[in-house]
Amino acid sequence: MTQDRAGRLAVVHVGLEKTGTTAVQAWLAQQRAALRAEGVLVPQSPGVPNHTRLVAACLDDDVVDNVKAHHMAAMARSGPALRARVLRALQAELAQSGWSRLVVSCELISSRLHRPSEVDRLVAALRPHVDRIRFVLVLRRQADLALSRFSSALRAGHDRFDGVWDDLSARSFPVLPPGRLVDDMSEYFDFDRILSRLDRIEGAEVAVSLFDPQDPLGPLHRALDLPVAALTLPPRNAALSAPAQWLIATLNRDHAVQFPSGLRNTAYQALLRRIEDQVTGPPRQMPRVEAEAFQDQFTASNARVSDRTGIRFATDFSRFPLRISHEDLPRRAAEALARYRAAAATLPQTEPPVQVLMRRLRRAAADVRLR
Repeated sequence: MTQDRAGRLAVVHVGLEKTGTTAVQAWLAQQRAALRAEGVLVPQSPGVPNHTRLVAACLDDDVVDNVKAHHMAAMARSGPALRARVLRALQAELAQSGWSRLVVSCELISSRLHRPSEVDRLVAALRPHVDRIRFVLVLRRQADLALSRFSSALRAGHDRFDGVWDDLSARSFPVLPPGRLVDDMSEYFDFDRILSRLDRIEGAEVAVSLFDPQDPLGPLHRALDLPVAALTLPPRNAALSAPAQWLIATLNRDHAVQFPSGLRNTAYQALLRRIEDQVTGPPRQMPRVEAEAFQDQFTASNARVSDRTGIRFATDFSRFPLRISHEDLPRRAAEALARYRAAAATLPQTEPPVQVLMRRLRRAAADVRLR
């Protein structure tokens, strides 16, 4: 199906994180050709399956998060040069004909683009090619979000087992300009604030829904008006068991998920994935009183969201246990820890020299092209 320029729509799936975004992006990648036949363009230049390069390009020059640091190192580009290359490649893709709907999907849009200038940069990359922009925002109760997100924080290098409710923003934003403060309570968990970043975009629509773990594709399906029969459910990014979390947190104290250059330590990340696969069990839980206390911090913000959208968050915390203890984890996991420590000891502790050399060569080649 094709449609003229006047009818083009950009659907920007912004997350939140831990609301089935991995499933959405995996499905988009799997169905890219079929979607293209339906007039839906899923660009590849911003990243496959997650459009993280685009978010990195939209960050202000004086801000470097852990994802932007990786892309700058992998592409051997400075921040401004990374932006120029990513946006140039995206514009080339969007210049194609034969599509009526565009999909951009990255949960980091909600958790990393905090300044108006950063959101405006994203909108400016899309507006020349479309008539309408529809943001898809999926919300999840903060206590549930924090508990699920903690597994991702450990995968990204967090090294504390007991910090589920902590502010984890420092690891996400290693470089911030003087005077710019980032904290999870206001930038990650304050849904009213996130909604306001999108509502300010003139002429854009914001479609807000609650996370349904049985139907993570539903919000995107409705935004694109796709036939239900075309949907299949890919695997989701599951939360870790308590033993797996403890092992990863302990190993992270001595091993880096990301090298100082910004590149990821892929060998160590592979070991962490082995732990996920081998140390299974039910997802980690937290005591009910802690979950309720955490949720109470967002009562006022959530009331404003309800007034704006009609969405209300569940008040039932009965699935959280009254009491829970992990005091015996060090004893129960001691043998496994020794085994994984031995495996980690065989992995590179610093970036391999050939990788450093290749990055320098790419940077030199890029500098020559810019002259």
